[in-house]
This record gives sequence, structure tokens and C-alpha cells, in this order.
Amino acid sequence: MKFQTKWLTKNPVFSQIPYAELEELSNMFTSIRLHKGEFLCYQGDIWPYLVYVTSGKLEWTMLSAKGKEIRLFALNSGKYFWAHSFFDDDPMPASLIVAKEAQVYLVKRDCLLPILYRNPEALFEVTRELTRTMRRAREIIYRLAFQPLTGRLANYIISSLDDPENQLLERDMTLNEVAAVCATSPEVVCRLLRQFQVDGIIEVSRTQIIINDWESLIKLAKIE
Repeated sequence: MKFQTKWLTKNPVFSQIPYAELEELSNMFTSIRLHKGEFLCYQGDIWPYLVYVTSGKLEWTMLSAKGKEIRLFALNSGKYFWAHSFFDDDPMPASLIVAKEAQVYLVKRDCLLPILYRNPEALFEVTRELTRTMRRAREIIYRLAFQPLTGRLANYIISSLDDPENQLLERDMTLNEVAAVCATSPEVVCRLLRQFQVDGIIEVSRTQIIINDWESLIKLAKIE
């Protein structure tokens, strides 16, 4: 499928750019289909791209010098991602890994910059977007540093729901993958899930997690 100009018009950055230039930009995007477990970019790459996700899910994953993996946040359908290398030509501080089969579109900096330079209002919106990303990163770091593991796991369950009204979560991630998100070990995740089940908060099967006590799960997620 060809990149659609209407996807740009809904974004605060590109809504500042004349439609004719957006149509020009739309023709510069490259489509990529990715399967679960594949990488869109690797930590350490020089990767100056803007990414738009139309389906599936990607995760921003950091690998420590000792080989410990932490998954910091997800990019779902409808999300844009400005790669760090786009702005400074330095290596990417983390990787983008596919958590759920995804369709993404990429445009390289050299194609996009001339259009941004012609539209300073759009450039200002880019700085606002990056500021929001920095604030979000601060919240993630705060949670990992100060929130108990029970709160992190509760937050993971809540944030993974496609529809909060339908309190059922498909178990499409392994214990290792959940542990990477919660910055802990698979054994600890397994133990906490069992405890949540004993407490009547959730019901766990091989394929699903059913939330039985939404209020208790919310309270756990807000533990400081």
C-alpha cells in the first residue's frame, strides 16, 4: 500500500505544512513489512529516519553492557518515531524490535529536512514532540528506579490492553519479554503473576490473562 497523505495531516508537525508539500513528501516514504522478532534498527546504528507505524507493534529496547535487555516503550499503529540519529548523526541508544507483525513506513532525513526548513512552524512542532518524548522518558526512568515490581507488572498489564472495556489480555509475549519490560527476571514475573492470581486480581491461562479485580490492579499500578 502507498503511503497516504491523510496520515500526515493528522500529526501536529505535518499539519503546519501546505498540502501540496505533504503530497510530495508522501511519495518519499518507503514501505516495510516486519515479522515478530525482527529489528527495524539496532542499538549503535547511525539511523537517520522518521518512522510511521500503520499496523502491529514495535518496542524500543535497550541492551546494557552486561547483556541485560530492558524494553522501555511501545510504538503502536498511528505513531510516529523520530530516530535520534536524525538530529545528531550519533549512534542509536536503543533498538526497535517488532513485538507484533507490523507495517511501517520510513523517510530519510535528507528527503524530509528541505521541507521542514521551508516551514519553521513545523520545526517548532518537532521540538515540542521531542520535549514530550523527554518527559515520557523521565516517567519511564522514574518508574523503573522507584516503583516496586508489583506496580511495574500491573502497569504492563494495564498498558497492554487493546480495549480497557474488554479486560482480557492475550498472552502473546513470553515471560522473558515481559521481564525485559519490567526490568526483572522471568522467574520473578512468574511468581508475581501467581500471587496476583492467588489474590483474585487476575486469572492466568496459557493464552490469556483475565482481569477479575480492576480496582485492585489500578491500585497496584499506582504504588509509589
